[in-house]
Amino acid sequence: MAVRRYNPGYMPRATLALVVVNVAIALVDLFIKGYLKRLMWARGIDIEYGEWWRVVTAGFAHGDLMHVGFNAYGIYILGTIIERLHGWKPMLVIYFTAMFGGTALAMTFMDPATPLLGASGAAYGLFGAVLGFYYVRTGSLRDLVRIPFARMLLIWLAFGVYMSLQPGVSLLGHVGGFVPGVILGMFFEHRYKRELDIYHMLAAGMVVVAIVGLTAFSIFPFTRGTWYATRAMKAYESGDLDAGDELLSEARNHKHGHPGAKMLLTHLEIWRRYQGIDDKYDKDVLRYPLTHPDGIDVPGGENLPYTFVKDPEAGDAESLESTGDQP
Repeated sequence: MAVRRYNPGYMPRATLALVVVNVAIALVDLFIKGYLKRLMWARGIDIEYGEWWRVVTAGFAHGDLMHVGFNAYGIYILGTIIERLHGWKPMLVIYFTAMFGGTALAMTFMDPATPLLGASGAAYGLFGAVLGFYYVRTGSLRDLVRIPFARMLLIWLAFGVYMSLQPGVSLLGHVGGFVPGVILGMFFEHRYKRELDIYHMLAAGMVVVAIVGLTAFSIFPFTRGTWYATRAMKAYESGDLDAGDELLSEARNHKHGHPGAKMLLTHLEIWRRYQGIDDKYDKDVLRYPLTHPDGIDVPGGENLPYTFVKDPEAGDAESLESTGDQP
């Protein structure tokens, strides 16, 4: 199937810029011991505390050079195809919509103490956009699989699904990027062929509305106990103990299905119990559950996402101990 408008001589400047930005951040972070990664990743507790920018920056932070290398390669190959087919503006629309879609869907359902980072949601969005393009051009899945490159993409997709099911990989982040990518890839190809109708526009509009709604909920999850727990933390931090106690009581009335949510609540309860009795339970200890990009001096801490105090009365420690590591 020839695509005559595809210009192999066109320099995909926007795609190259995205690759350079992602790789540059990872290289700089390598020399500053993960400071940018911790500053940029998305964790529910941090976002609910008020660090909303993490919803935006998480897509540009990576765990290591292999992580950014795989994503940069996929962005370059797939972004170049989309940019040469539709231009740089549609490519950026697909990229950022998929990036926010992956972050929003993952943050809606994942443990609020688990960090989310990486451009894989955006890469899967470009992946979906290329498949969406081929589907519009062929008109059916049966005809799509007859195209050698499309078959190769489907094999990559199957491998990607397998990898997404492995521990430490966000399946929801990939799905949240891939689905908007498919829909927008079909939308822009229908637009190019002057075949847009109300259904295509509604589908694209629903994608945007869903992503905006999920993003808003990930920042202001007013139905979750962690939302009230982080509000209690801020109240205690400001010295308003009565308001903090009221918010903490409200947090107890909500379900805490994730381990991180339960640990946050336990941390605040223990802090409140010994605050004013033991000088070690100060405001620095209160903020232990948050990500600290500069690091924090915690007994036993070695820079993992969160640290919680243990209850001295339980016999776990004489005063403070780390049950995890703290960045």
